[in-house]
Amino acid sequence: MLAITGDTFRAAAIEQLKIWGERTKSPVIASKLGADAAGLAYDAFEKAKEAGSDVLIIDTAGRLQNKAELMAELEKIVRVLGKLDPEAPHTVLQTVDATTGQNALSQVEIFRNVAGVNGLVMTKLDGTARGGILVAIAAKHRLPVYFIGVGEQVDDLEPFSASEFARAIAGVA
Repeated sequence: MLAITGDTFRAAAIEQLKIWGERTKSPVIASKLGADAAGLAYDAFEKAKEAGSDVLIIDTAGRLQNKAELMAELEKIVRVLGKLDPEAPHTVLQTVDATTGQNALSQVEIFRNVAGVNGLVMTKLDGTARGGILVAIAAKHRLPVYFIGVGEQVDDLEPFSASEFARAIAGVA
């Protein structure tokens, strides 16, 4: 597995991914603040291929659907990967913050159109938010949920269980 810091417009994002790389003992390719994220994705794809890595995670977090320049950059990353491998990107997971509420519906729709999102991760389920918006998103967009985040530690990203989630939403967990 190899990860790259495709969020090159926030210095903290680069540092955060490096820290997570250390925590999970995963190599991380990082560049400087303001670097071309699509160029970095291209280089990382080539390095992953050379190394025989079967997983390449391109972290493009921090993008807001109303920031045209950041969404254009995301679209460029997808285009570049598609030139390297017509089937890439293979899996595009969008992380949805459980505290976002109804705005998450439009976020998912826009990101699906730009990046081809085909799965979800719901985070911040360790607070008061129950993540009920996930039900509406799954119903509207027919997207599988892969993981839920219930904290800040490595083991706090858990595989999604629909039955456990339903019990928690209903308050019977």
